[in-house]
Amino acid sequence: MIEMNGPIAFLIQSQSAVYFSKANNNAGVSSGIEGTAMPIRKLQNVLGVAFWGEDNRFPQNIEQQMAYCGVGKQALNWKAQILYGNGILPGKITGFKDDGSEIFTPLDRDKEKAIYALIEQRSMFRFFLEYGLDWVWYYNTFPEVIFSNDCKSITGFVHQESCDARFKQMDKDGNFNTVFLSKLWGASKDQYAIFDPTKAVKGLLENPNGVDVIPQEFIKTLDAIDMYNAVNSAKEIAERKKKTKGLKSAILPVNFPSVNKTYYQLPAWDGARLAGWVEIASKIPSMLKTLYQKAFKLRYHIEIPENFFERKYGYEIWKKMTEAEQTNKRKDLLEQMDEFLSGDENAFASFISFFEINIIDKTEYGRIKISEIPDTSKIDKEMLSMTAAELELLISMGIPPNIFGAGTVGTGQMRSGGSDLREAFLIYIASLNLERQVFLEPLYLMRDFNGWDSDIIFRHRDTILTTLDTGSGTKKTLS
Repeated sequence: MIEMNGPIAFLIQSQSAVYFSKANNNAGVSSGIEGTAMPIRKLQNVLGVAFWGEDNRFPQNIEQQMAYCGVGKQALNWKAQILYGNGILPGKITGFKDDGSEIFTPLDRDKEKAIYALIEQRSMFRFFLEYGLDWVWYYNTFPEVIFSNDCKSITGFVHQESCDARFKQMDKDGNFNTVFLSKLWGASKDQYAIFDPTKAVKGLLENPNGVDVIPQEFIKTLDAIDMYNAVNSAKEIAERKKKTKGLKSAILPVNFPSVNKTYYQLPAWDGARLAGWVEIASKIPSMLKTLYQKAFKLRYHIEIPENFFERKYGYEIWKKMTEAEQTNKRKDLLEQMDEFLSGDENAFASFISFFEINIIDKTEYGRIKISEIPDTSKIDKEMLSMTAAELELLISMGIPPNIFGAGTVGTGQMRSGGSDLREAFLIYIASLNLERQVFLEPLYLMRDFNGWDSDIIFRHRDTILTTLDTGSGTKKTLS
């Protein structure tokens, strides 16, 4: 009997747990480039798209790999919410206290109604929520700046998903002048009409002979504002758009810098993903769930790479199979392995698996791996690995683990008293200052482009937990 649950399967007879590795930790590397439909690949080359990852699907691959990682996804959501805080307040520095701290005075609402109306319009709340999520996930954001019809002011912003945005290759002076927006960048052969008409991407035809069969309406081309000279760059773009019809806008790329990156930055937490902690945090809950439900012991842990089937049947043949057909092929393999690993007649039998080795770093890939589990009477080892994975993810994201209730590896103990949580949160908020200044670049562009006072600054409002002896449970702060 075989039980399957997402990427996890259990072979009851041989007491084996199987994990199908769906996503390579090196998301976006050349091994996945064949998944991009040919006309899309041709179109990308004709347009001169700067690839995000070698298959130009790096952000899409990351999102898919995080699909089963509840802790990681919730931690990133939390970071986005805390980054925004309880709102953004415009004001000025009107003096300094004796201890050197600033005196921040909010703008008078009666005198500055126009400014408050712009930054507090309802669409801005959704903009900052979506903008913040892409910020913490990818450290690359592409807000669309909306100009007034006469191009003399900025009236608001529209969030464009990072997954849809790609730079055009830089010009000879090293400038990024164009951003392409399209859902096609994430479209794989699985979504292509020739393989599965029900998943066909609108605008793509079967067996196209050239890129002209993809309507240009599915590729939106926008000017890119120079992030290092945003005001002058935005004014030059606005001047060119004065005589054009329709919506007048441009993309303001905003990112958190990382070392040795030109077009697209890389978030620090990606190191934990590359190290395999996302995969560990994703597969253990599914394994434990079925273990509890079926209440049986494990003797073997089997790891099967997804590309095993592509190699066995041929990439094109495998991708043409329906989901049900692929599931049946997986079950056929599992039944063979279950029979091989169980029964007295198979005692001391040998199992041979062919795999490849990277000649440079000696990394093994494409192999089936069978590991014997010495003692499955307890799940301490699995829980220990799960705790370690959670800690690695939270720390790589810069989140104090005790805020999420994560315990110490190997002990199960956690420091979660009020004082510990409060101090951890205060330290986290304090560390956001520089990041928040860059995060608010769209508002500072609006300030300078619209001619507001140059000494207007924006501050995030935060709610801080306090001790009861202060007379209240919380207090408001600005940062």
